[in-house]
Amino acid sequence: MANHRFVAPALAAAVILAGCAHPVTSTGTIKAATSAAAKLAASRFPVGDYDNGGASRRLMVVKLAGRELPLALTRQTRGGPRVVQRIPQLGVVVVEIGPGLDVADAVADFKIDRAVRYAEPVNLVTLEREVNDPRAGEQYATQITHVREAWDVQMGTPNTVVCIIDSGIDVGHPDLKAKIVPESYNVLDHNNKPNDDHGHGTHCAGIAAALADNNEGGTGVAPGVGLMSVKVLDAAGRGNDASIAEGIVYAADHGAKVASMSLGLYKRSKVIEDALQYALDHDVVLVASAGNNNAENDPTTAPHLPSTYPGVIEVAATDGKDQKASFSNFGKTVSVAAPGVDILSTLPTYDVGRPLSYGKMSGTSMASPFVAGLAGLVRSQFPELNREQVRARIEASADDLGTPGIDKVFGHGRVNGFKAVTP
Repeated sequence: MANHRFVAPALAAAVILAGCAHPVTSTGTIKAATSAAAKLAASRFPVGDYDNGGASRRLMVVKLAGRELPLALTRQTRGGPRVVQRIPQLGVVVVEIGPGLDVADAVADFKIDRAVRYAEPVNLVTLEREVNDPRAGEQYATQITHVREAWDVQMGTPNTVVCIIDSGIDVGHPDLKAKIVPESYNVLDHNNKPNDDHGHGTHCAGIAAALADNNEGGTGVAPGVGLMSVKVLDAAGRGNDASIAEGIVYAADHGAKVASMSLGLYKRSKVIEDALQYALDHDVVLVASAGNNNAENDPTTAPHLPSTYPGVIEVAATDGKDQKASFSNFGKTVSVAAPGVDILSTLPTYDVGRPLSYGKMSGTSMASPFVAGLAGLVRSQFPELNREQVRARIEASADDLGTPGIDKVFGHGRVNGFKAVTP
């Protein structure tokens, strides 16, 4: 056997010992986003060497059945597989495949060799992701939905822009200001100053995308995504279907990958429907609240726009015990459910008649940006997916609640962040 030796840190040994189909996390914490980024830049294990599931594109673990070597390792051909690491206590070697070869093919070849007990790709191991935001412990929603585990896989990318179509956002909020994109817009005043004079939009924005690891407040579902504010509602929380439609079109034209709409019109509106279809045709994932009247929505007899329009992800609300929120609307158009009771999030740092900076609110208004944030994680992790595929992934990965299968209360179930971003 060639005596090549790969000097690897303890992390590499953990990689070999993991031997799982999905990435395995070790214990530990990351205390600062900046230091974490510096460490990743200098990593011996570049992300590009692994696929979305954490499997290596060039290394595999081979467990020997005895002292005999696999045939492929005895040939010693130029460009062929070679041993780069040994764990003699386990009878294991790490094999680097030759250039131009596929790990899956190499694994299959090694598996049929009688000298091999097992063979599988090396799997990436990372430190456990733990945020240091002081009020993160109050955010039951990210725990019950396994979003915290999802952060081990994906926290969102800045070019994945989630738009909050609402009353605006406090653009100076310390948990939001660093991620608000310059394309944000105030439809009501036709300028680029979408400041929130109501509070609702800022709260929704924090649920979707508040920053992580900044020693401030809590953490949004997708703390790494870009955040767009499109203001369509005034200080009283009111707007009209034309302004809302304009906001939807604006978001679609200015790079939004996901749009959250926590508002409702209990009647048909052609202009809103046209705008929704325009955004769908531009591959925007549209997410909307189901409404808070404990009523049954129906796209024909009891419409609730935008949520009951075909193609929109309609979100019902659940509580901390995975029960239907008492106020949540329901119906055959419900796609999924998400936490919407006593949700801690950002609020304006100036007086709008609410607690300053942070506070709790309830409603399907809170459930919608939660799912929008999850859509941002999915689009970040799987940028090749179109809006329908993103929706299908969120629905298929949800945890079934209530009546088995799809039902009118929870739709496909309460969202599960980790499942949604894990191949």
